[in-house]
Amino acid sequence: MSFTAAADELCLTQSAVSRQIKALEAALGRPLFLRKHRAIELTPEGRQLFDAVTRGLDEIGRCVTELRVTSEAPQITVAASVAFSYYWLMPRLERFSERHPDIDLRVLATDQAVDLTREEADVAVLYGEHAWEGVEARKLFAEKVYPVCSPAYLRDHPNLRRPADLLDQTLLHLDGGGSIWGAVDWQVWLARQGVTGQPVRRGIRLNSYPMVLQGAEAGRGVALGWSYITDEMLESGQLVCPLDLPLETRHSYYIGALQDKVAQPEITAFLKWMMEECEAGEGFA
Repeated sequence: MSFTAAADELCLTQSAVSRQIKALEAALGRPLFLRKHRAIELTPEGRQLFDAVTRGLDEIGRCVTELRVTSEAPQITVAASVAFSYYWLMPRLERFSERHPDIDLRVLATDQAVDLTREEADVAVLYGEHAWEGVEARKLFAEKVYPVCSPAYLRDHPNLRRPADLLDQTLLHLDGGGSIWGAVDWQVWLARQGVTGQPVRRGIRLNSYPMVLQGAEAGRGVALGWSYITDEMLESGQLVCPLDLPLETRHSYYIGALQDKVAQPEITAFLKWMMEECEAGEGFA
């Protein structure tokens, strides 16, 4: 009920809209609007035409939406830490693609917390105690941390038998891991094992967990291993656990999506697949 508002929406001038309305009224041979002081109203004929045009545009809109949906593959963005993406997710993605070839999957690897409410991702691997407002989260596995090193390193250091012996080893540290890694580091792990001293040797600090594990595999020192990543590396013999003293924290890993998105078919499919993959893996809670 405003020629000025219509002009703004159509990126035209008010006078251009007014001329088009007058031309339409002339072609129909009857008025469509009652022009009052600073206001307009539809005539009965105007209302009749308005209703018909609305039905037509609504039908066009529905058709365009259906064509767009059928022509575009559903896409979801999954956010996870760099290590989770590299070691856990990527080796398994082929199985998801085989089951759902129609879903276009994008992986966002980041060690910073992802805000699902800002639509940075559709699904995220979350770390904590299941307290994310507006997010439906499903538990994947609990956090379990233990020391790992290469078989050659352990052979070269036969005196590594107790937690306190780690103070005389080269420790590999993860620096700047971001909030997604929580607070477990060598200081925390050693303290929980009752070790109060300080390391004798200088450690090696790296800002990427894949680099930490590469250093451990190369025999550069002892690293902390997160079970969901390193359990398989122990089974394959790439790494060994010199001390069978896992630290289990109160935190866990979850797969989550916004509550108003979780019912979308592609997101439902991915969540279901993630849970099945975790249930099939050994050592998962």
